[in-house]
Amino acid sequence: MISVIIPAYNEEKALPNTLRALFALQGDYEVIVVDGGSSDRTAEIVRAVGLSHQSSALRPVRLLTAPKGRASQMNAGAKQSKSEWLLFLHADTVLPSGAI
Repeated sequence: MISVIIPAYNEEKALPNTLRALFALQGDYEVIVVDGGSSDRTAEIVRAVGLSHQSSALRPVRLLTAPKGRASQMNAGAKQSKSEWLLFLHADTVLPSGAI
């Protein structure tokens, strides 16, 4: 399994597309979004996506919070991951088909 860790800060515009593309990929992975105290709807979007995917038996998204800063957010996600393999993904990055 791979833990996909996404540090995010005010990413309400980019994050939905990133998550949609990520969930289209096949493979064994978990998704952890670590919010750095966004003032936009970033956390709300992650919660909504997580709820919709849990209810449809698809992969859930875990939302964590950490102090703003890519390193602290990445470290927080890594500590909570369930895998020895970590993939750090920018909130505006779409992985290519077959990446997992």
